[in-house]
Amino acid sequence: MPAVRSLSRRLLAGAALFITVALLVAGGVIGLLLHHFIQRQVDERLDSQILFLASMLRVDSGGSLSLAGNADGPPFDRPMRGWYWQVNSPTSALHGRSLESNTLDVPVLPPRSAPRPWDGPGPEGRRLHYRIKPLTIGETRVEIVATAPRAAVTDPLIDAMMTLGLSLAALGIALVLAMLLQVRLGLRPLHRLREALAEVRAGRSDRVPDAQPDEVRPLVTELNGLLEQNAANLERARRHVSNLAHGLKTPLATLAVALSRERQRAPELVEMVDLMERRIRHHLGRARAAALGGPTRAQTAVAGRLEGLGQVLAKVHGERRIVLMIDVPPTLAVACEQQDFDEIAGNLLENAYKWARAAVAVQAKDAGGGTVALVIDDDGPGLRAEQIADVLRPGKRLDESAPGFGFGLSITQELVELYGGRLDFGRAPLGGLRVILKLPLAR
Repeated sequence: MPAVRSLSRRLLAGAALFITVALLVAGGVIGLLLHHFIQRQVDERLDSQILFLASMLRVDSGGSLSLAGNADGPPFDRPMRGWYWQVNSPTSALHGRSLESNTLDVPVLPPRSAPRPWDGPGPEGRRLHYRIKPLTIGETRVEIVATAPRAAVTDPLIDAMMTLGLSLAALGIALVLAMLLQVRLGLRPLHRLREALAEVRAGRSDRVPDAQPDEVRPLVTELNGLLEQNAANLERARRHVSNLAHGLKTPLATLAVALSRERQRAPELVEMVDLMERRIRHHLGRARAAALGGPTRAQTAVAGRLEGLGQVLAKVHGERRIVLMIDVPPTLAVACEQQDFDEIAGNLLENAYKWARAAVAVQAKDAGGGTVALVIDDDGPGLRAEQIADVLRPGKRLDESAPGFGFGLSITQELVELYGGRLDFGRAPLGGLRVILKLPLAR
């Protein structure tokens, strides 16, 4: 049996089972009490009839029985309805008019102070409930019998149990509905906690509110402690980047001055130094913005940046005439700084252009759960499953003849993980490599 993963369903299932068992037990106990009550009412009526007959019973010297009055009062005056009385002696017998010409066959019991119960058949096969009292009058042993139809007990019991069953069913439904409401109200703090975590994930808050129920507060305390620890680790990393950028800035400026004299002879080196300087300024700006409490998450429109990157790569690989197909909603944006997105997408597109034969396809959509899925396909040779882990290793190159140093995908992977995203590889419908990039959705 599969495990119930929903906490609310588990609580409701347990409550429904407990309520059902409790109501069944209550119905059984109440049924027994009702049966005992109705049975006692019938027995008291029969015992009253027996006492009435005993008070009027007369025995002559020959042992013949007679009554000093009329004992056929209601309900013993209705013929063949099951309400009968009979008095037996060794020599004679008396019975009420309701028996007509029939007689009752009852066991012979020893004398006892109180009437004894017995269930057995009666005239016309009707099931009867007997009350039998043996006694001795003078020297004559007499047995007085009064009966009632068994239906006098079962019919009222069935009617009462039907009403009781409907009442218990209505009560059970009301209890389940009340439990449903209680579960919803009881689990509402968890929904609020999820919304608070979504606010933290989206960058609109830096911690979960501490005003929580007693049962949830320890979990919130641990979550906030984890968030504070991550923030402290991030702050240390930013300070490290800032220090590193400051340390590189001066020698890089000196190198730029030296290369400016050789701009005509080594233009590639000058451009590389300019690029490094822009990167350092970018990371210094990020560290400065974080130190001053700047925005936690930026927003970058995906379609515009991909088109710009595509135009640059089309010029770089112009002689190969690779076709770039972009299918991205114009309003789709990721919670990522523009330069970081350019570096991530640029590395992935550059890799696709490098290995594509004729076409590169890019699609992006809202993948749900607050994420954007960017899919880049090419029609190149692709990768085998065992090669995927190697391409993410810094400095690892699968083809030494291809240009590059092997750091592009590893840097991309680190940037993606910094934003809480992920990078997956597979086989593209075009026949080459498919790269699936997931980044947080800008809300």
